[in-house]
Amino acid sequence: MNDVELDRSSILRSLVTISRRGVADARSGGTPLSMTDQSIVGYIAERPGVRSTDIAQDFRLNRSTVSRQLAGLMRLGLVRERSDSGGRGRPLELAEAGEHAYRETLKVLQSVIDEHLAGWSDAEIARFARDLERFNQESPTRATKKERS
Repeated sequence: MNDVELDRSSILRSLVTISRRGVADARSGGTPLSMTDQSIVGYIAERPGVRSTDIAQDFRLNRSTVSRQLAGLMRLGLVRERSDSGGRGRPLELAEAGEHAYRETLKVLQSVIDEHLAGWSDAEIARFARDLERFNQESPTRATKKERS
């Protein structure tokens, strides 16, 4: 492997580790949600009124998989369908318990991030934030696929 391949592999391992630790840390904070549950709850929190088909498309999951996950989150009282829904698809929102779980998860995860960044300079933190924002922007490949659909 050349240096670029090693760096790319290191990025993958680091992102997997961050995700795994985040789920474990959030669970230890009293939020017993799986990574998928946390992802869906967060997605709905950031996009109230989103529909299950939107989640399936953005997460690249089968709609039946998303429906099963949502059914579980609804049974737990974390997610509900909007009462003002009409037409095709049912807009989703977080129930009060879902909002609480989301806030608690964010609080736990933010404390973990803060601990990890404690020894970093303001400039290093700003650079890392910019790099992550850039990395998380929609990829040109995905945008092209959406345009073809």
